[in-house]
Amino acid sequence: MFKLTTISLWCIILISISCSSNKAPSKKETNIPQSIELFDGETLSGWKTLSFGGEGGQVAVEQNKIVFGRGEPFTGIVIDNENFKPPSDQYEINLRARKTEGRDFFCALTFPVPEKNACCTFVAGAWGGQVTGLSNIDHLDANRNSTRSTLKYETDKWYNIKVEITYGRIRCWIDDRIVVNTLIDKKIISMRPGAIEACQPFGIASYETSAEFESIILNKVSTISN
Repeated sequence: MFKLTTISLWCIILISISCSSNKAPSKKETNIPQSIELFDGETLSGWKTLSFGGEGGQVAVEQNKIVFGRGEPFTGIVIDNENFKPPSDQYEINLRARKTEGRDFFCALTFPVPEKNACCTFVAGAWGGQVTGLSNIDHLDANRNSTRSTLKYETDKWYNIKVEITYGRIRCWIDDRIVVNTLIDKKIISMRPGAIEACQPFGIASYETSAEFESIILNKVSTISN
């Protein structure tokens, strides 16, 4: 009888442990937003305009667009929260951008890479208007690392820009064209030293170029596409 009672007692303990390990997610976990919209179409609420030492271009909201005037040389905005976090360690950024005047980059999108506890920048149209890539990878900027490519960006044409950050990889698209597909597991991710560092942790800048932006959205990536 004693043996049977002991066995029964252990069964009850094991079942209790098993059930307690399958707790429902905490409120904190379930309240994490799956999507973050960073532009309301009407104001710069949640953003700060960067002065770049008094030489930054003007920033305004007109006709549901963020409008960058041409800077000397930079124009930029940064999220007004130094502790800003994306919706997940794995996430994507979608925005629309166009160059309205100028011959250098119209969109330098700085974003956090949670896996590396660092930020880097996707640049579209740099070094004379065509260089596209990530700055920095292994301390090399987009004009000198393996993410470098060249595209011809037309003035006044809207481009859909997408950046996807997942474990071990960053991918970037211009419209339907993938322009960056790089493994980062064994690489150093960092910012290019200089004025662009002011765009951390999340910001947008242009260089001697006027530009417009709309529909800035971050979404959690639940599955990794190959």
